[in-house]
Amino acid sequence: MSDVTSDGIDHEWQRWAAIMLLNEIPVTEVVETMVAEGIDEREAARACAQCFGNPFFEAGKHSTQQLRKLESVLDMLQKMRDLSPAPRAVDRRSGLSRDEFLNEYYALNRPVILDDVCNDWPAREVWDADYLVGVLGHEEVEVQADRESDPEYELNSDEHKFRMPFDEYVSKITSVGSSNDFYLVANNGLLSTAAASPLWEDFREDVRYLAKDRRHKHTYLWFGPGGTITPLHHDSMNILFQQVKGTKDFIMVSPLETHLVYNNVSVYSDVDAKSPDLELHNRYALAHPLRFTMEPGEALFIPVGWWHHVEARDLSVSVSSTNFAFANDVDLFDPDRL
Repeated sequence: MSDVTSDGIDHEWQRWAAIMLLNEIPVTEVVETMVAEGIDEREAARACAQCFGNPFFEAGKHSTQQLRKLESVLDMLQKMRDLSPAPRAVDRRSGLSRDEFLNEYYALNRPVILDDVCNDWPAREVWDADYLVGVLGHEEVEVQADRESDPEYELNSDEHKFRMPFDEYVSKITSVGSSNDFYLVANNGLLSTAAASPLWEDFREDVRYLAKDRRHKHTYLWFGPGGTITPLHHDSMNILFQQVKGTKDFIMVSPLETHLVYNNVSVYSDVDAKSPDLELHNRYALAHPLRFTMEPGEALFIPVGWWHHVEARDLSVSVSSTNFAFANDVDLFDPDRL
């Protein structure tokens, strides 16, 4: 490792030891771990001893205690929720007025599946691979590729961005069957291009919940084969996710359980929500993930902060919108990766 201190202990090891001690891991256990990794026992013990009494460590201890108090409040709220025999599930609703949607879901940060938002879109009938190629042809699009070579493809998404003709992309995804290697995801900006303008005739913005996206800057297209996975993460704004073609499996976790999903970097969780390793991520066993399937013609309100894992069962086309008729400007503190 680099950045070695004058004591001979790598900076990263000193940082790791401080974090363990702040989380009340016994000193003997911290030293044993460091020794097992090749660090001299006396140097490891000295590094731990230097933490105690250090004003920076004491400041970190204060912050850790404040965080632990906040987490205990979240645990308390969840324990109160567990007292109710009512099952935890995402509501499925139809015919919600604007006020009902606002008061019962949007303002309360509650997800809901709506079956009357995109169920009658012309896109549901015509948006197959051939139709989309007929509209977009050789238009160059941004896609994510080579995702299967990188376990952290979402975190490293910039390294997986490629531009290619749309028809070439479609040829790839229709020939592979099930794959997570190629995906045209929301941030491609395709629906804001002139080439995609005919597609806007095939769907409608539900005026009960959405404002008019006049500049086509708040509506996004997802298009990929079965097997595409968006790992557990949360968004920094509210989203209306509309499933046009294909079927997707969702796993959602309440933001009240953020301290259980091992959120160490940005908006991403370290947990594989589909097959969690509960030895590595034991706190996740206390979470209450909600599992459901989105069928074509269904829309899902994903409130800001809600964790979600998404997997397509088959070739899938989706549209997501952020142009709600209500305020959707949320400030998210996104700490640097330390």
